Amino acid sequence: MVGGTTALAIGVGVAVGGGIFRTPGDIARGLGSPGWIVAAWVCGGLFTLAAGLVTAELATRFPEAGGEYVFLREAYGEFMAFFFGWSYTIFIIGCGAAAIAVPLGEVSCSLLGIAANWAPWIAVGSTVAVTAVNCAGLRVGADTQNVLSFLKVGALLAIMGLAFWHGPATVENPPAAIETPTGWGIWLAFFIAFRQVLWCYDGTTDSVKMAEEIHDVKRSLTRALIGSSVLLTVVYVGLNIAFMYVLPPAVLARSDFVANDVLRAIIGPSGRRLMAGLTALVCLGSLASTTLATVRVTYALARDGLAFGALGRMSASQAPVIALIGVGLLTIAFIVSGGFNEVLSVYAFTASILFSLSYATLLVFRARERERRADIFRCPGGVFVAILLIVIQAGVAFGAAYSYRRGAMWSVAIFAAISAFYFVWKHFGTAVRVDNPTQRT
Repeated sequence: MVGGTTALAIGVGVAVGGGIFRTPGDIARGLGSPGWIVAAWVCGGLFTLAAGLVTAELATRFPEAGGEYVFLREAYGEFMAFFFGWSYTIFIIGCGAAAIAVPLGEVSCSLLGIAANWAPWIAVGSTVAVTAVNCAGLRVGADTQNVLSFLKVGALLAIMGLAFWHGPATVENPPAAIETPTGWGIWLAFFIAFRQVLWCYDGTTDSVKMAEEIHDVKRSLTRALIGSSVLLTVVYVGLNIAFMYVLPPAVLARSDFVANDVLRAIIGPSGRRLMAGLTALVCLGSLASTTLATVRVTYALARDGLAFGALGRMSASQAPVIALIGVGLLTIAFIVSGGFNEVLSVYAFTASILFSLSYATLLVFRARERERRADIFRCPGGVFVAILLIVIQAGVAFGAAYSYRRGAMWSVAIFAAISAFYFVWKHFGTAVRVDNPTQRT
């Protein structure tokens, strides 16, 4: 069993990845104005807090391994659970981990001074290493990601403090200020930026997948979900203000890894290499946290007889080893299939659809409720908050599909294949199940 500190560390650890270093330049290019940039990060934090509150109610209703998978199973039945579980395993775990590993490979090449074509291989190697650590057991994986999570937050706070201490940097031949869009253009640009911001916050609710293994779920998990949202909002908003305090948005807009260039402006050429090392540490910690928590969905799917029985076996050290290896292989497949922007677009499209289904379960459970339960956390304004989250996610899905249509088409095709596979599984699946999928290996 793990406590609230580990639950908080998982949420922070998954969310704080390469995104906070990879996306600020893109956001600066799209918005230009410091006010709009800060507003995008604040709105992302508010969205994350709302999602945490809804998820806290759902998790305390059903404190089982699997998180959103369990909510859908209880709300909609076996077919939707099967669809969500397999889709989540492929897209959220596999594709999501790849979107963390790819920047890790890129920044590692910069750190080591080697050719960029080595980036995918470094990403693959990192995936293998993290999978091996998590296969060692829950305690080893939890301790590793706890240390990495707090190191990451400490590194971000140190960068923020250093930036404010240094002040504005001198820029030779500064580019012209970016013209902020007007009219409907600014709202379109803001929405695109908001989608990128959400990626940086994504993962703060992943600790719910381990609800079955957390002490005092109602108190510990709820505090962890709220705490991780608030902490990340403060860190992200403060960090972006610090970036713009050192370098103007027009300069940030030319950077792929903003923090690298900010640190270089503060302490010279060695700052870029130092920041590359910190970025690699951040990405590695996020990758470790992602695979530790989210694989519980695949485990729960198998435990219910909706996936191959081996995926539901837990080792003596509380590690679903076969499931970890399986999602590791999926991650590697996504790494070699495309670059960061393509992988991120596929993730944004599929995640917005799947999590909308999860938020909608709160509406189902509230409608079924005959009396208030004292043993659960109730989200303030739960119905309204859930509907608002669904509407926002629908917009994110549309934007992701518009920006990478080929990826969206392939995603829909895979969704359809999973749906069809359910009926095949119902007919033939008994032959590949085990009598007790939760048996220890």
